[in-house]
Amino acid sequence: MSANKKLKKGDFMVVSDREKLVLSAIIDFYLLSGETIGSRTLVKKYNIDLSSATIRNVMSDLEDMGFISKTHTSSGRIPTDKGYKFYLEELLKIEKLSREEQARINSVYDIKMRELDSVLKKTSMLLSKLTNYVGIVIEPTHKKEKIKKVDLVHIDDYMAMAVIVMENKSVRTKKIFFEEVCSQSELLKLSQRINNEIRNSSVESHEIEKIIDFVYSEVEGKLFLENSSEIFKDKQVNEISDVLDIFSKREKIKELFEEAIKSRPFKEGEVNVIFGEELAVKGLEDYSFVYSVYNMDNSPGIIGVMGPKRMSYSKTMGLIQHVTKEVNKVIKEISNEGDSDGR
Repeated sequence: MSANKKLKKGDFMVVSDREKLVLSAIIDFYLLSGETIGSRTLVKKYNIDLSSATIRNVMSDLEDMGFISKTHTSSGRIPTDKGYKFYLEELLKIEKLSREEQARINSVYDIKMRELDSVLKKTSMLLSKLTNYVGIVIEPTHKKEKIKKVDLVHIDDYMAMAVIVMENKSVRTKKIFFEEVCSQSELLKLSQRINNEIRNSSVESHEIEKIIDFVYSEVEGKLFLENSSEIFKDKQVNEISDVLDIFSKREKIKELFEEAIKSRPFKEGEVNVIFGEELAVKGLEDYSFVYSVYNMDNSPGIIGVMGPKRMSYSKTMGLIQHVTKEVNKVIKEISNEGDSDGR
């Protein structure tokens, strides 16, 4: 191995242009076909101007560097996680969507949507439809001061429904149970007092503060999930029991992805990838989470998909990049409308 491979560039050893060319071809072929590729096929299929013997030497070096590995069934090589990461960070070019694809996506967001919930739900469904993977969208957690008003709806003397309206026009509901009788007229007065306190931003009453805190406990960012059952349909239950447990409980899924984002660096405004092994859930090793982070009221939200590790990253990342751009535009319009209503 040449001396320059001992040098570091970020987290990776310095890799020559020749090694990059061969590695890129190996990974492209594997993502497309799911099969290994040998030196002769590399020369023919990718028109690489190197001899088979030279390519074999390059492949041997790439294997020593941990970017590819041999399989037990053939003499070809497949990418390792380290190889995937290098490919994604250094070699991959995000595919630009065609005009037709852009127009199809834009038409979804051209329809006037006044509520954030509708935008995010449609986004989850759209990503799932376009990729056939799990569409995952997480709304940012709202700050308490972003509550616009709270309506308390009388169900009976011991129960009410709190309808919480945020400044961005998203809506939450929460059941409230009372230990003592609370009539409809008393509930109306309580609702008026709560909204006065919200407008004045000075909660003095301990009881009102307690109710607002109780109401606010549900104003966490919502999770919008689409197509989660399909992605695991070909797996044996005993192989993915932990995954099924998590995906059967929405709060667990939300926690999993929020924690994944918080615990590692990401580039806001760019598309990022987390491999299943990094999520530390048995059964997700063969999957990848491809996502971008958007911002609303200084709180981060997540837009992404979970699919097989052997996916078309170039295409998938291009889709998420464009969809995120459209979502940001709609969010800005909703926020501007909210500001106009408040004036």
